[in-house]
Amino acid sequence: MELGLAGKNAIVTGASYGLGYACAKELAGEGVNVAICSRSADKVDAAATEIAESCGVRTIGISADLTVEEDLKRLIAEAKSDLGDIDILVLSTGHPPTYPFSVATDAQWQQGIDLLLRPAILLSRMLVEDMKERKYGRIVFIGSIFGLEPEKSSVVQSTLRTGLNALAKCIATEYAADGVTVNVICPGYFDTPLVRDLAQQYANTQGVSREQILSDWANYSPVQRFGKPEDLGALVSFLASPRGEFITGTTITIDGGAVRQY
Repeated sequence: MELGLAGKNAIVTGASYGLGYACAKELAGEGVNVAICSRSADKVDAAATEIAESCGVRTIGISADLTVEEDLKRLIAEAKSDLGDIDILVLSTGHPPTYPFSVATDAQWQQGIDLLLRPAILLSRMLVEDMKERKYGRIVFIGSIFGLEPEKSSVVQSTLRTGLNALAKCIATEYAADGVTVNVICPGYFDTPLVRDLAQQYANTQGVSREQILSDWANYSPVQRFGKPEDLGALVSFLASPRGEFITGTTITIDGGAVRQY
C-alpha cells in the first residue's frame, strides 16, 4: 500500500531504541524525514545514523529530556531548523515508576506527570497551530493497555495513561476539521529492552526469576508471545499518513488481543 508519506517531516521522541526507534525507522522507510530525540546524545546520534544509512532520508538526532520544558522548545526549534515544517509528532516516553497505590510516593506521582502528560501537552501546543494552518498534521501518542484496563501494580501509569487518552480526544475534537488527527496507540507487551528491565524489577520484588516474569508476560495475550516493535511502527506509519485521515480521537490497541473490552 502506498501511504503517501514521502517528503513529510516527523519528530519521534524516545527513539534511540525500542518502540520509539521502531516508529522512527518505519516512518523513514516510507520516505519521511525524521528528527529523533533521547536523553543520551551518543545513543540518539547512533540511532539517527543507522536510520539515515538504511532508509536514505534526512535524519537528525537531538539530545533532549522530555521532562524539561526548555529541552522540548529546543527540540522543536532544532527539528524545524533542519527539516522544515513538522507534519507528524510521535510521542514515545520512558516508563513511569511502577508501584501499587500503597507504595507510590508524591515524588513518583510527580515524576509520572512530568514524563507522561506534560510533554504531550507542551509538544502538541507547540505544533498543532502550524499543522492547522497547513491543513495537515498527525499526532500519535504511544500509550499503554494499562490506560484502558488499569493494573493495580502500576497505579501511576494506569492513572496517567487514562489522562493521555482524554487529552488526545480533546485535541482531536478541536482540530478535526482542520486536517489534524490525534490518536493514542496502546501497546501490550513488546520485546524491548525496557520490558526486560521492568521484568527484572518485578522479579526482584516478587522473589522469582526474570525468565518467569517474561514468560508470564509473553502469555498475557491470547497469541502467547511478545509483540514486535516493527508492527507498532507500521501502525504509526498508517495513522501518520493521508490514508489515516478519518481515524482521530481514538485509542487503538496493539496487544495480541490482551485487552478484554471491545
